[in-house]
Amino acid sequence: MSKITAGSVLFIFLASSALTYSQKSFPGSSEIRSSDLEAHVSFLASPSLKGRANGETGLETALNYIASQAKLLGLKPANGNSYFQPYSVKNKTIDRQKTNIQILTDDGDTVNINENIFQLHPSGAFDFETEGEVVFAGYGINAEKYNYNDFENIDAEGRILLIMDRAPMTEDGSEFRFNESVWSSFRSIQIKMANLLFSKAKVILFVADPKSGCVSLDEQYPEVTNQIESTKYLHDSGPLVIDLPGMPRIIFIHRRVADELLKGSGHTLEELQHSIDSNLKPLSFVIKGKKLRIKEVSKTGDVVLHNVAGYIEGSDPELKNEIVIFSAHADHVGTSGDMVYAGADDNASGCSALLEIADAFMSLAKKPLRSVLFLWVTGEEIGLLGSQAYTANPLFPIENTVVNLNLDMIGRIRGIADTTSENPMTGPMEVFVITGDQSRELRRIAKETDKRSDIDFDYSLSGRNSSLQLSARSDHYNFVKKDIPVLFFTTGLHTDYHTPGDTVDKINFTKMELITRTVFEIGYTVANNKNRLSVDNPFSTW
Repeated sequence: MSKITAGSVLFIFLASSALTYSQKSFPGSSEIRSSDLEAHVSFLASPSLKGRANGETGLETALNYIASQAKLLGLKPANGNSYFQPYSVKNKTIDRQKTNIQILTDDGDTVNINENIFQLHPSGAFDFETEGEVVFAGYGINAEKYNYNDFENIDAEGRILLIMDRAPMTEDGSEFRFNESVWSSFRSIQIKMANLLFSKAKVILFVADPKSGCVSLDEQYPEVTNQIESTKYLHDSGPLVIDLPGMPRIIFIHRRVADELLKGSGHTLEELQHSIDSNLKPLSFVIKGKKLRIKEVSKTGDVVLHNVAGYIEGSDPELKNEIVIFSAHADHVGTSGDMVYAGADDNASGCSALLEIADAFMSLAKKPLRSVLFLWVTGEEIGLLGSQAYTANPLFPIENTVVNLNLDMIGRIRGIADTTSENPMTGPMEVFVITGDQSRELRRIAKETDKRSDIDFDYSLSGRNSSLQLSARSDHYNFVKKDIPVLFFTTGLHTDYHTPGDTVDKINFTKMELITRTVFEIGYTVANNKNRLSVDNPFSTW
């Protein structure tokens, strides 16, 4: 049991004041309760749902739960007699049976290695075959301030570079010899990319360094493996491929490949790492007498995913044809080995908030003038596919959609580790609001709601020039592209983002209740305005 401090007493007092005021100001808001939010999040983020990965049974269980709750609340099914909106996606993966690596020797011998490979660039799976001489290039680091350069005495042009992950470290592997903290995470790959972009190599092979104790990417960075081992895309849109011209292929290989390449060279990967780490001097060299051939074959299958949609019909004979949409994504990134990525904040929190907002609307003696749609989408983690499918084939005419209020990760408070520019987080009484300012009127409504609420709106991550690009990283973006004004609410990107640490016990349900009530108030106001929101700055003019 945690201690009750003066700060926590003040927070409880402020929260209670906000709840009391909200109840007086907006009928129905009292139906939004932290206890109900906690019950929903606890189910949706249960380990038994296995991280709600797209195409897996855990996500289907979550969607059935949401649909059953929508029915209990009295929401009307939005797709005829069904709460489910199916959409079909292509799933492109590496064909493990037909993909292989061969090591060819000058003596005419061939060694076939059938260990899994993972391709980072171009992202996804492709059909290609490449062959070339291999250069061992240490850690693939050029660090001038440490007078260290793995590329100094090698010619990488047209060759295949073999590079260890991470960076030089102490003998026991407990500390890095270079001071930067990034070397312990997958971000080290990003740091190295700056030099690799200009290496003129044809392929970069990354291998787990021996001191990591890992032999493959799925052991070392399982959360990354989940994201890059397949590409899912809508049938009529094609895959989103990030391919920079002139940049080498970047492939993660099994440790066995590196060991086989170095066999007979007089070196082992373990010995090379030990020597580099001890002396802080590169040991890059061409692996003589051998070439590497990589053949990658892809395969494509169909997967059917589902959104869940329920609505409340508006009470005005004319305005009920216009739609206010609340959205949240139900999918997460699944599991890796024995680890479950529960996704309590991302985004069981947003899904639960929608259920409570729906409850608040359903409790009203008089329903809002406009119709209100509650949309739980899938496919967000693999490219915003569910919201893209909805806006391409909407259940209500897209031109009748007045606003999209999107909730994604609204349950956390800034922790000690959440201090970097890549992990911006809000405090106990704050929420980030992301907007492209498409509608001055919507911004005005948000501002007035902000004044009434004890939750403060922080717009610092808004706009197209924000380095984190949150304006395009959740489902509201597909509505933006249809010239529909949006507000996106999030408490921030904590250090548990996309890790097994995103669990229910870390959610602050008091703060989450305040945010949910505040978003309800904005939606209530828009749904009951006599005049439709004007769109002064549509995406189509950007």
